[in-house]
Amino acid sequence: MEQNHKEKRARNYVPLYLSIVLVLGILIGAYLIPVQVKTITSSSTMSTKIGEVMQLINRYYFDKVDVDELNDQAIQAILQNLDPHSSYITKKNSKQYDEMLFGEFDGIGIQFNVLNDTVLVVSVIPEGPSHKVGLMPGDKIIAVDNKTIAGVQIKNEDVIKKLRGKKGTMVKVSILRSGMKERMDFNIKRDKIPLESVNVSYMIDQEIGYILIDNFSTTTGDEFIQALKQLKEQNMQKLIVDLRGNPGGFLGAAIDICDQFLPKGKLIVYTQGLHVGKEEYKASNRGLFQDDNQSLAILIDEWSASASEIVAGAVQDHDRGIVIGRRSFGKGLVQRQFYLKDSSEVMLTVARYFTPSGRCIQKPFDNKSTEDYFVDILDRYENGELENADSIRFIDSLKYKTAKGRTVYGGGGIMPDWFIPLQTSDSIVYFNKLSNQGVVFTYAMEYVDKNRKTLQKYKSVEQFDKQFTVSNAMVQEIVRKGEEKGLPAKDVTAYSKQEIKKWTKAYIARNLFNTTGFYQIINKEDEAIRKAVEVLKKPF
Repeated sequence: MEQNHKEKRARNYVPLYLSIVLVLGILIGAYLIPVQVKTITSSSTMSTKIGEVMQLINRYYFDKVDVDELNDQAIQAILQNLDPHSSYITKKNSKQYDEMLFGEFDGIGIQFNVLNDTVLVVSVIPEGPSHKVGLMPGDKIIAVDNKTIAGVQIKNEDVIKKLRGKKGTMVKVSILRSGMKERMDFNIKRDKIPLESVNVSYMIDQEIGYILIDNFSTTTGDEFIQALKQLKEQNMQKLIVDLRGNPGGFLGAAIDICDQFLPKGKLIVYTQGLHVGKEEYKASNRGLFQDDNQSLAILIDEWSASASEIVAGAVQDHDRGIVIGRRSFGKGLVQRQFYLKDSSEVMLTVARYFTPSGRCIQKPFDNKSTEDYFVDILDRYENGELENADSIRFIDSLKYKTAKGRTVYGGGGIMPDWFIPLQTSDSIVYFNKLSNQGVVFTYAMEYVDKNRKTLQKYKSVEQFDKQFTVSNAMVQEIVRKGEEKGLPAKDVTAYSKQEIKKWTKAYIARNLFNTTGFYQIINKEDEAIRKAVEVLKKPF
């Protein structure tokens, strides 16, 4: 009954409700991790009632049980009763989490999508194993190691298992390529593949640069510095850093980024807990973007959490730049990563973190289930906060001052300096449903696959943007495909048609060029970016 109530509240907020399903697991693991990790070893103090009960079950229970699974369930239950962010990662999932955090995995270096039961190569990582042997975007993978994977209802995770493997091992990939009658076979040697967290950066105009950070891994700081250098070579004087939807990650990465903006000695964040004491993190080096004439804007939203909030909080508290968007998630708890003997992991909350002004931005979690804690963003939607900043109520006792005396608040996320309302009118409902069904994305992929030779005349994103138009006939075809998914054409609005054209063009650009090409198209009509450009062009 509660689930149905939540669905009813969210019916006009389709992207958010679906995001909860997709992001919930990510946010549970969106920890801030000091570089040091520890391994738990056995000791006499660890003999507990739980261990005694497990021994009794193992020795005397009337039927067969999986004791390891029972242990996993017991650990999960204990951690869930502590706070929403302490979590347990089983041995089975440990490798996947470490890949995300440490920023690399062993594989062949492609991005793919399963389209119409066929594995389609979307992009090939430059200088990666697949690029070196000649794999190309648009190739259809029909077999791996002589085992057919096309037309067998294969899932994404199964494709990943087949293509990933230990560095140095070989995998045979068979493909079909448009314009070629026979299949082509490639023997590919697997190698280390970087998981980039900063893979979008470009110049919006002659002086304003844009950098998107997806998450905070061990490599994020270096990636960000490299992106900064490249933009500065293009005469960048002002910068937009996009942290919207970024669930966080390593504390060290957030510090590395703030180091580029703040003078040496400035406090970035401090942490404090019962057993770890107080620890301050300060800017240490001469950063690449510290001059007074180098203006800065940070973009956040309700899904920006953890390390994202550290960056936004430090920039705001020191009045170093402008924070634009909507109130952030509100995660101010620090987790430390502990490895257990079987290679499973515990992410245990060991401290709170505080912004330079003394704010703890952790939102309340007492007397809330884990689900209610994460889906409170639906409550923000219901009470109007995502549409109107005046709907937000702050507690006077949690009032703090920035370096220049501006008032800011703790106790529940970072409130931006410029509020950008969420578009929630009935006019967006059709497009959101169409998008969430994957209709627009799938159409764009199929369109590129059928027209790749013609589309190759566009040599740059700029040329494509100026010369390519999504026609009304293409929109009608997309609407027809929506009808096949149960979305009536009568619900199409003028706004929906506009969004269909914009997103279709952006997806085509992504397939033709890269992820940056997608954002160069989609960001042109982004309200938060428009506001950031407007603010950056004025003196602070």
